[in-house]
Amino acid sequence: MITDLPFTNEIIDKIKNLTSYVVKGNREQYLLEYELTKEDKMWKTIQNKSVCCYYHHLRKDNLEYIHNLKEELTLEIEGVKIKAVHASPDSVTELIYFDTPRMEEIFNELQEDILVYGHNHNLAQYQTKNGKTIAQVGVLGIHNNEIGKPQYTILNCKNGQATIEIRTLEYDVEKLKEEIIQVGGLYPEARIWQNLNFLTILKGKDIRRDFCKEAKEKMLSKYHGTYQKGFDSHFESFDDDIYKEVAQKFEPYFLL
Repeated sequence: MITDLPFTNEIIDKIKNLTSYVVKGNREQYLLEYELTKEDKMWKTIQNKSVCCYYHHLRKDNLEYIHNLKEELTLEIEGVKIKAVHASPDSVTELIYFDTPRMEEIFNELQEDILVYGHNHNLAQYQTKNGKTIAQVGVLGIHNNEIGKPQYTILNCKNGQATIEIRTLEYDVEKLKEEIIQVGGLYPEARIWQNLNFLTILKGKDIRRDFCKEAKEKMLSKYHGTYQKGFDSHFESFDDDIYKEVAQKFEPYFLL
C-alpha cells in the first residue's frame, strides 16, 4: 500500500493506529533492500529512483516500523488458527494462483486453519479443501483487478468457525487526483511511477503492466533476446533510454 503514490508516511500512520497485525510486503522489502545496497548502480536508474525517493521521505519512526515488520503472522482468534503472509508462505514476492500445482503444495503444507495472502492484485476469492481455507484477500492499493475497484476481506471468527466476507469499495477518484497533484511534486524522482499508478486506478486496468511489457520488448531487442533481471526476481531491469522512450508514449495522460 506504500511507495506507489505519494502518501507513504500518511498510510503508515493510519495503519499503525488501526492494528498491530501487519505483515511486510514487497514494497517494504524494496525500501530495506535499498538501505542495504544503496551504493549499487541499479539504484541510479530512473526505474528504481522512486524507491530511493520514497525512502528518503520516510520519517525515522516509520522506517523503524518497517524494519520491525514480520514476513508472516500466526494468530489464533476464537479457536481459529490463521496464518497471514503478503505473497506466499515462502516469499514476499512469489506470485501464487488458485488451481495450480503450487497452490496444491501450499494447501498440503498448511498447518493452520486459514491462510490469507495478497500481492497479486487479483479479485478477492477463497477455496476450502480438506478442512483448510486459503483466502486471496484483494487489494486496497493500486487495484488493477478485473473489476477495477478496491477490495478487502473480513474473517469473522467465532467458536472455532470462520466465515469469509469480501467487500468491494468505491471512492472519489477526482479527490485522489487533486491530492496527488497537491503533494506529488515533492517526489520528482517518482514522477513516472506515480503517474502510471494513478492511470492504473483511473482506467481500471494495469497500465503499469502495459508499460513494462513494451519496455521489456525494447530491452530484448536491444540486447538480442537476453538481459539482466532487476533487483527483484519478478521484475525486469530497464535502461534509462528505454524507460524514458516508453514514458513519452504515456506522457499525454500524465497528471504530474
